[in-house]
Amino acid sequence: MQNSIKLTPQHYHYGIDQLAYFDEGKGDQTILLIHGFGEDHGIWKNQIEFLSIHYRVIAPNLPGVHCKPLALHHSQVPSIRMYVEVLHDLMHHLNIDQYFIVGHSMGGYIGLSFADYYVNHVQGLLLFHSTTYEDNEAKKTSRMKVAEFIQEWGVSKYLETATPNLFGDAFKKANPAAIQNVIDSGLGISPEAMIQFVFAMRNRKAMTHLLQQHTIPVWMIAGEADLAVTIQDSLEQIKLLPSSNSLVLKEVGHMGMLEATDLVNQFIKKMLLGYKDAH
Repeated sequence: MQNSIKLTPQHYHYGIDQLAYFDEGKGDQTILLIHGFGEDHGIWKNQIEFLSIHYRVIAPNLPGVHCKPLALHHSQVPSIRMYVEVLHDLMHHLNIDQYFIVGHSMGGYIGLSFADYYVNHVQGLLLFHSTTYEDNEAKKTSRMKVAEFIQEWGVSKYLETATPNLFGDAFKKANPAAIQNVIDSGLGISPEAMIQFVFAMRNRKAMTHLLQQHTIPVWMIAGEADLAVTIQDSLEQIKLLPSSNSLVLKEVGHMGMLEATDLVNQFIKKMLLGYKDAH
């Protein structure tokens, strides 16, 4: 799909550096797009182009992505909530009081923490190849291995090794350039920032209670061939949601925004229209 709009990043100072964000479109609903681990906000290009026709779309880089990581005191442990605070401040800075969050993978963990804490600001949350479960012991161990790998071999080696596994087989074979693009966009992330993300994910708590509350609607998109968030886990959580609040993508891995662009875009639009009709 050819992108016809030129996205121009703006910059927000979060205390120690500036993060880049896209602010596109107008409309009475605003969507905050939160990217995942090893990505930057460019991952959302197809969604921004489609959604900004009808909505205002904000897509920031997380602190540490092409900018300095959060400055932690040696006694502080990295937490997902730290990223929530920066993005909350950004939205406040933009005078946006109410918004929907679409969070990809780690971005979904940030979205969950947002919805749990800033109940009056978050109108709805789409977990996009993400999970409300905390890491089990095996996952915690594998996170440590990722941190050690990045420490030893660096970010580019990690991304070259890990990124292709995020895609379904058919897409991987047909679109090597798109995958290289994702790898390239993550190259400017410092090892320190990547390791901070790893530990923030490892330290997070389960948020499954948010699937069963009735204040903030939650939606889910899952990929049948997703190796990072297993389809079994996703289906267990989807059972807790209203039947129209989920989309399962066949033959798609962890990167539906690229692997199944049109289905994803239409689902987000339908979700926002459904919310509007209900309110």
